[in-house]
Amino acid sequence: MTDDVPVAVRDEIARAVLHALANHGYAGLTTKKVAAESEKSEAALFYHYDTKDDLVVAFLEWAIDRSTGRLTNLDAEDPIDELTIACEVLLGDADDELDRGINVAMMELLSHAPHNERFRALLTDFERAEIETLATIIDRGIDAGVFRSVDSTATAAYILMTTDGTAGAVMALGLHDVGEQVRDRLFSYIQTEIIAGNRSH
Repeated sequence: MTDDVPVAVRDEIARAVLHALANHGYAGLTTKKVAAESEKSEAALFYHYDTKDDLVVAFLEWAIDRSTGRLTNLDAEDPIDELTIACEVLLGDADDELDRGINVAMMELLSHAPHNERFRALLTDFERAEIETLATIIDRGIDAGVFRSVDSTATAAYILMTTDGTAGAVMALGLHDVGEQVRDRLFSYIQTEIIAGNRSH
C-alpha cells in the first residue's frame, strides 16, 4: 500500500469499501466488489493498494480519523457539556447513513480482529485513544471542581464500552427503544456518579 495516495482518492476508496462491507460483509468482500461501489476500476484500486486487506486498512484509518476528529473537536468549554456531547457523539446518529454505515462496518471488522493482527492493532489503539480522550475530559472536570474525584480512566472505559455496545445494538439491529433506555441510564449515571454536588448538564 502506498503512503502517498491523494486525500480525495483515499476518501472515495474508503467510502467504496464501506458500502461493499455493508453489502457483502468482510467474508464476501473482494476488490471487484469494492470497485463496483466506486468510479475507479479494480486495476486503479491495485495501483494504490496491493491487497483486499490493504483496502480495509485504508477504510479503517479513514473511519478512525473521522471518529477521532469528532471526539477531539467538541464545541464546548465546560467539562459537563463536553462530556455530554462526547457521549452523544459516541452513541452515534442512527438517522445518519454514514454514521450508521461506519458503525456497522467497524463491528463487522471487530469480529475478525482476533484473527487479523492489522485490524486488531488499529482497533485496539483506537479504543484506547478514545478512553484517553474521555479520561482527559473527566480529569478537566475534576480539576475544575465540577466532577467528583472518580477514577477517570476506569470511568472513561465504562462510558466507552456502554456507548459502543449501545451504538452497535441500535445501528446494526435497530433496537432504538433499548438505545433510548441505555442513553437515559448513561446520563443518569453521569449526573449521579460523576457530576459533583447539585450541578446539572
